[in-house]
Amino acid sequence: MFIRLLNGKSKSITSAAIIIGAASLVSRLLGVLRDRVLASEFGAGAELDTYYAAFRIPDLVFNLLVLGALSAGFIPVFSDYLKTRGRAWQLASVVVNVLLVGLLIVSALLIALAPWLMRLIAPGFSPAQLTLAAELTRIMLLSPILLGLSGIFGSILQSFQRFFAFAIAPIVYNIGIIFGALFLVPTLGIFGLAWGVVLGAALHLVVQFLPVLQ
Repeated sequence: MFIRLLNGKSKSITSAAIIIGAASLVSRLLGVLRDRVLASEFGAGAELDTYYAAFRIPDLVFNLLVLGALSAGFIPVFSDYLKTRGRAWQLASVVVNVLLVGLLIVSALLIALAPWLMRLIAPGFSPAQLTLAAELTRIMLLSPILLGLSGIFGSILQSFQRFFAFAIAPIVYNIGIIFGALFLVPTLGIFGLAWGVVLGAALHLVVQFLPVLQ
C-alpha cells in the first residue's frame, strides 16, 4: 500500500504542482522545527556552530556535483532515451555507477583533507573545535553519496511523472535530522546530529529507490 502510494502517477501538471507545493510547505515547516530542536538541544553555543561549519563541505559537494549538474542534464536525456532511443535503463545504470564512483573518490579525498579545509572554513575556531568539525565533516560526507544516488532515482521518477516520492524525500530527510537530534544526541552527543544527517540522507534515498523498483 505504501509503495503504491509512493509510486502514484500524477495525471496533470496541476496535480503534480499541488503535490510538490504541499510537500515543499511541509518540508519548510519541518525545517523550522528542526532548527528549533537544534537550538533547544544545544543553544547558541560552540557545538552548534561547529556542526554548521562541518555541514558546509558535504552541502557544497551535493549542490555542486549533484543538484547543479545532474538535475539539469539527466532528466531530458533519460526521457529522450525512454521515448525514442530505448536503453534508458542502461543509461541510468551507467550514470548511477559513474556517479557513485565519482562521489566515493571526492568524499574520500575530502575526508583526508577535512582538518586542513576546516581551518579555511572556520579560521576563528579553537584547535579543539577544528578537530571536532573535521570529525563531523567526515561522518556527514556520507550524505552526498546517498543524496547523489537519490537524485538519480528522483529524476527517473520525475521522467515517469511520479512526483509523490520525489516530493516527500526532503520531508523524510528533515525527519532523519530531527530524529538524530532527539534520540541520538543524548547518547552520542554532537556526533548523533551528524549521524542524523546521514540517516536523513538514507531515508531520502530509500523513499525514492523503492518506487523505482516497481
